[in-house]
Amino acid sequence: MHFEGTFNVKAPKEKVFALVTDPTQISQCMPDLQKLEVKSPDDFIAVVKAGVSFIKGDFTLHFTTVEKSPPTHAKLSAHGTGIGSTIDLDTVMDLSDQQGGGTAMKWVADAKVGGRIASVGQRLLTGQAEKIIKQLFTCLEGKLNA
Repeated sequence: MHFEGTFNVKAPKEKVFALVTDPTQISQCMPDLQKLEVKSPDDFIAVVKAGVSFIKGDFTLHFTTVEKSPPTHAKLSAHGTGIGSTIDLDTVMDLSDQQGGGTAMKWVADAKVGGRIASVGQRLLTGQAEKIIKQLFTCLEGKLNA
């Protein structure tokens, strides 16, 4: 599955970068977060309630920052397991100054899903992922515009 988009806020890119690369801050915007274990600023584990259709349960995601060029670029990779399923996720964020002030974030996420959860079909899976992405960015926008 491939997702991409842009995100614009009035905050300077240094503030945006600090927020999206801080496990404690970003985890506050993860829907249905059950537990967070921060091993380092670039290595953390999140347990989230997840599911599609009749397949629901806890998913353990291990996130690692694999590229970081403050305050303009970061790439995170995650591997997750749970409810008889797996997910591998790569997310790239590029930040730039907006004309008139603020920050524009261009992001791309690629996910490979396997196991039981993949059996429910691409449309259901894509719809659920888009809902989670929207919740995440709405929360981030609230934090950055506060």
